[in-house]
Amino acid sequence: MNKVSLIDEDIILMSRISNFLMYKEKYIVISKNLDEDSFFKNPPVDLNIIITNLLPNYLEKINPYKSLKKEFPLAKILVLTHQESASKVYEAIKMGADGFCLKNDLLDDLEKGLDNMMEFGNYISNSALPFMVKSLRAKSNFVGEDILSVKEKQIVKLVCQGQSYKMIASETDLSIDGVRYYLMRIYRKLEINSKAELIAIALF
Repeated sequence: MNKVSLIDEDIILMSRISNFLMYKEKYIVISKNLDEDSFFKNPPVDLNIIITNLLPNYLEKINPYKSLKKEFPLAKILVLTHQESASKVYEAIKMGADGFCLKNDLLDDLEKGLDNMMEFGNYISNSALPFMVKSLRAKSNFVGEDILSVKEKQIVKLVCQGQSYKMIASETDLSIDGVRYYLMRIYRKLEINSKAELIAIALF
């Protein structure tokens, strides 16, 4: 029997998952927590799976899985999030999550994800897969030969250092509008939409 812990502020969703898994022979929910702090106040023992809504944030250098992995190195981490956060799938996997599902996936899909993680080590739901593919394509474009100009590469480097538009403009002899223009061009070339996606691709 695989022991599962839930970390999510959505109490109703946690109850639905818990009730669903109650009737499965392979899984049992042993703890439900609203956040990581409450989880670590009374951590379970001998844990196999952690289902969580915790997401990474490269801009603030936040890796929500580091402490979970340190405390439970053998446990699998399945991220369960809303559709609007699906673009984080690449970041989550790179930072240590073992699986990724969306909250609007069916509970049967969640069970399939748990089965796949336990058998093969990882899982990405069909609804999240297009976002993963998009991120991988962007990464491929980024490392491809000469897709970005020297100036664009300089701007990417400064963005990854956390520089503001004003600081980047000063460093590159551009106006602030010029920096914005270059960033939009970079986004188009890499087929991405945000600074967070750019940093995720550039750093990882």
